[in-house]
Amino acid sequence: MSVAAFAANPLSAIGETFSDWKDRLFGKPNPTVDAPADGTVSLAPKQPTRLRIGKDTPERDFPKGKSHFRIVDLPDGIEHAAVRVQIAAMSRDGAFGHEVFKPFLYTLNADDTVRDTIEVKPLHLDIRPFRATRLLGCATLENVDRFAIATQPEFVGKSYESEVRDSIKAPTQGGYYYATDAVKVKLPFAATGEIVLEVTQEPAAGKGC
Repeated sequence: MSVAAFAANPLSAIGETFSDWKDRLFGKPNPTVDAPADGTVSLAPKQPTRLRIGKDTPERDFPKGKSHFRIVDLPDGIEHAAVRVQIAAMSRDGAFGHEVFKPFLYTLNADDTVRDTIEVKPLHLDIRPFRATRLLGCATLENVDRFAIATQPEFVGKSYESEVRDSIKAPTQGGYYYATDAVKVKLPFAATGEIVLEVTQEPAAGKGC
């Protein structure tokens, strides 16, 4: 498989369905903790941490424009890191529907200048009855002890569009059945949002996603 094809659909390269991939990366996680409302986020390995980027969160210039951002510290530094990202679909302020934050990870040098820009892609839609809708993604970083999470202004106002999901009929743990119609979702990208990050240390470059 070509590099371009793998980047567009990494699941096909390893023979996984979305459900397999989701369970492997996001199934049975440790309890999620909330990061401080502002300031630097200290992210311990294997500890899912929820952070918020709001209108009052500081902004700075990144290679493709200004964005609200949060700084994330990995206390011991990691040679090969996999960063698992969950983006909550939030109610739009003063408008109908929901919106999501499109995340980019910016690894930082000692002087806080940007070293590398990593887009978290692809983003997979996780939508289920009685559960909050979210996007799931994963990215790998090398030799990192500090990075910023932000977006790029060119995406704000554009939209995430899911592929069409077939209708579903399935049993629940309680023995009941639920059914859904076919779904195609369009979620506007916002300048702010709520994200859960989890980092793991991996044995080699590019592993963990």
